[in-house]
Amino acid sequence: MSNRLPVLTAGIVALVALGGCAGLLGGRGELPQRRYYALAVEPLRRPLAESERPYALQVQVRTFEVLRAYNRNEIIYRRDRYELKRDGLHGWAVRPGDMVTDCVVQYLRQADLFASVGGDREFLERRPDLILTGQLRVIERYDSGDLWAARLAASLELVRQSDGQVIWRGEFDHEKSVYNADMTYTVAALSEILRSQIEGFVRDIDFVLLNQKRLREGRPLAVVAPDSSQATAVDSLPVADTRSPAGRDYELIPGKLAP
Repeated sequence: MSNRLPVLTAGIVALVALGGCAGLLGGRGELPQRRYYALAVEPLRRPLAESERPYALQVQVRTFEVLRAYNRNEIIYRRDRYELKRDGLHGWAVRPGDMVTDCVVQYLRQADLFASVGGDREFLERRPDLILTGQLRVIERYDSGDLWAARLAASLELVRQSDGQVIWRGEFDHEKSVYNADMTYTVAALSEILRSQIEGFVRDIDFVLLNQKRLREGRPLAVVAPDSSQATAVDSLPVADTRSPAGRDYELIPGKLAP
């Protein structure tokens, strides 16, 4: 009898311990499930009024470079300006560079700016007319415990393949407040930031290509007034003075309109 008592006591202790663990895990003994997310591609709006799209150009979108801190599947969040953390329960379905590149390709196809748009694989055996490169600088969630925000920052550059000339470049760094702690709302905010910025960039690139086409054909260039969403043809317009109404940081490269 005395030999069986320690064994019985140990069994009771083990059962109590298991019951306590089950209580901590919600009564069922289930561990939290890791969740995966992807940016959504939404419909673009506000095309350039005088656009002559599609332009007879083939465009290769190279896979975006990503700053090392964000080049991982875990979603990155911060509580202050100094500390970055990896979220062990929320991750990207694919690496951020591939994800953002795929979104940009889909947006350009949707915009119908070019005769052909593809990624690196589509141009293994043919040369594009233009190459779009990009760098993803920030893709993160701000989480203070009771305040949340989504932040996305990137730079893009459109290069003419024949001579290596940059014909357009743009960049943005935008933060959008989120009013729900669920990660889905942060990803939705990141998607909206990307959509709105690419929508504006599409208009800017359309404006550049429109004037390239008009210049080749000897027609008056188009100009977009800073406070207007309508393009207007003018008889004479210095290339360096062209403007677009978009509120993003971008640059029309002076002297690079001619092919």
